[in-house]
Amino acid sequence: MATAVATVAAAICGQSLTAQIPRPAQNHVTIPFLANASKPADLEFEGAECEIEGGGSRMTCAFRQLFLTTSPVVPDTCVVTTNRYDREFRRDSPDRWTNREGPEGTCGLIDVVTLTNEGGAKWTMELKREVTRKDGAAACLSMKPETEVFSWQNIRRPLPCGSVQPGALIP
Repeated sequence: MATAVATVAAAICGQSLTAQIPRPAQNHVTIPFLANASKPADLEFEGAECEIEGGGSRMTCAFRQLFLTTSPVVPDTCVVTTNRYDREFRRDSPDRWTNREGPEGTCGLIDVVTLTNEGGAKWTMELKREVTRKDGAAACLSMKPETEVFSWQNIRRPLPCGSVQPGALIP
């Protein structure tokens, strides 16, 4: 009965009922799969569950990593290792988010992580590590910027092993 009254009231006022119902903003984002594109032979994958906050300007993500490495003791066995970490991103554009941490240490290392949504579940993550203080120590002079890309493409990888076993669980 209440719905019928609201519909009649909306019709009388000349407004659509759906126009009066606010649509909830999408605050939860799932990044279901990312595979290491910089090192396609590596069995290294990530995914994340994220919450958009701050009126849409911030996104906090809980990442899960999965690594499969060949056992040094039994070469036909892969060791499965997992890890979890959090990052907070700032929105650069509707489809691009950036996290910047640092500078840290003698060399003033800065880590910049950029997430780009290419539509739906198609995400790419670029990780850059840069040295900001070349005069910090002799080792800083030889450090080169590093870039690693994780992508939604080419996520299917051949296994170098016939069996798997649990490895370390990194909290």
